[in-house]
Amino acid sequence: MVVPGMRPGSFRRQGFRYILFSVTLQTRRKTYWILFGLDAFLLLVGLVFSIILFFMKRVPIFLIERGIYATYDLFGLRVPSLGYSLANALLLAAYSVGVSFFILKSFRKTVSPEIFFFVFWLCSLAFEALRPLHLFMAVQGASDSSLAVLDRLYMGSRFLGLITIFISGLYAAGMRNDKQFSIIAVCVGISVALSSIMPVNTGIWAANLMFKLGYGRLVDGFSAAILLITIANYLIAVRVRGDRVYYYIAAGIALTVAGALIASRGASPLASLLSLAAMTGGGFIYIYKLHAFYLWQ
Repeated sequence: MVVPGMRPGSFRRQGFRYILFSVTLQTRRKTYWILFGLDAFLLLVGLVFSIILFFMKRVPIFLIERGIYATYDLFGLRVPSLGYSLANALLLAAYSVGVSFFILKSFRKTVSPEIFFFVFWLCSLAFEALRPLHLFMAVQGASDSSLAVLDRLYMGSRFLGLITIFISGLYAAGMRNDKQFSIIAVCVGISVALSSIMPVNTGIWAANLMFKLGYGRLVDGFSAAILLITIANYLIAVRVRGDRVYYYIAAGIALTVAGALIASRGASPLASLLSLAAMTGGGFIYIYKLHAFYLWQ
């Protein structure tokens, strides 16, 4: 077929580009669905074991013996640390599921590399649902070495999330690389390496129902540095992209990631509620503004 004003052969080249774009979009959509399915599965696992733990009478005694049982005051209510920790883990995993579904509904025909890597960060957040499983295994008498494997999986997911959110900022700041699945593979490799060398203080429990990690301050510093660099990259995108909408996108990613870092520590119910509120608002701004930006590109 020849279209007026189009040179012979150009239609085939345009058609090839269209097909290539469609395959890329289809592959991304499949990736989003797979990660959404993993998020939902992890949430279900966390929910099942949370219900089991809630009805196990010896669980509070187990936590008292390890020095991590406490009660919190929230709006005049006394909240036991067990219920709070389980709810905290489930809400973070539920956030991952809910926002992933929102992305599936929003980015049907829109391609955004920032969102592609952001979805992997969301998936890493769903691994918070491993915390109830970790406690259940410990109460059932699992060895510290087997629990440490779960701790490394949990920590590896956190490293993966931090690295992928950093990569999303690089794309916002102007990085161009179509081999995004190869980048993800490298990110997974780095995360596995970091979690393998990170020492785990087996038998020493943290408030989030996991073992305490060695070099905890170093990990906190690394997390804060990644967040600051990511925000800086999104601010750089204002100049690179020539669109002030990236100011809002930078604010959205800052609220979302900072809120998740605070909430996952399990410091207090009030801190978690404020963090989840910041994550909800920030996540909506981030996704909505990115979708609007790429819709007109």
